[in-house]
Amino acid sequence: MNKVLLLVAVCFAVLGMSSCSAPRGTADGPVVLDIGHCVGAGGAKSPRAVKGKRLQELDWWYEYVYYTRKVIEDAGYKVLVCNRGDEPETSPLADWAERADVHHLGHPDTGNRYPSDYYADRVAGGIVSADYAISRRASCAVFLHHNSDRGWRRRGGSKSLIICNKHNGPRLAQCLADTLNSEVLNHGMPNGNRECRVQVRSVDAQRSAGWMNACDDSGIPAAVVEAAFLNNAAHVRYLSNPSTARRYAEAVGRGIVRYLRTSGHEPRHYREDTDKPDAGSYGYSAESRRIRVPGAENLFQS
Repeated sequence: MNKVLLLVAVCFAVLGMSSCSAPRGTADGPVVLDIGHCVGAGGAKSPRAVKGKRLQELDWWYEYVYYTRKVIEDAGYKVLVCNRGDEPETSPLADWAERADVHHLGHPDTGNRYPSDYYADRVAGGIVSADYAISRRASCAVFLHHNSDRGWRRRGGSKSLIICNKHNGPRLAQCLADTLNSEVLNHGMPNGNRECRVQVRSVDAQRSAGWMNACDDSGIPAAVVEAAFLNNAAHVRYLSNPSTARRYAEAVGRGIVRYLRTSGHEPRHYREDTDKPDAGSYGYSAESRRIRVPGAENLFQS
């Protein structure tokens, strides 16, 4: 009888280990700031030059992420900055990367999607940055981007967004949106009286949410900053001025600090079993098979 009980106990221990194989985010973990895109694929770019310079989102965040980081560190929190690509070799990007102590993960964005190291059914082009945040047991992960759409001389404001993951991200996203609304948008950075809004995403690769979902699975609030539009001339003028550009970057940092202070210790949602869909998840097994992730044909056959 004792042998049977011992065997049952061992089985439960093994099951517990397999169900919690991914590191879990914690309120005491570092803030992870991810500079979106990578060298050679720098993301959105202003259609025209302002003050003799066209802005690109990758370059801009390399230059100004230092100020976002400093605000968070000055508030007493640990910060890690990463980028999915290779380390830049030429100035000024190399100098900015050194100043902000950027960790380069060596997976440049080539347009391919990959499965997470922790959740094989979560698939995305930027999954390596999410895996980095998971491996560091981050308190939250904020992916730093700008946006763009067609046209140049926009009338009115742009549809500024903070995008977040479903279970853990809304409070983080709202803190970021509230801070940008009170300090930047329509407060020096014209936006036609439109406020930054929060958009929750939880469908995988069809809507580029696979990497946010991977963070969600590990209890990590994740948000994407898409508040500035590089086809909006007023936004570009604001971001081209060093003093107001710094103000924008620092506002992002203050939004993160606001979240950590008000909601950072709230209970988190975790995925119970890395091998099964979580409650409320969306048919991502079919998505994994569609893009031919190795082994995905064995996932969730139903």
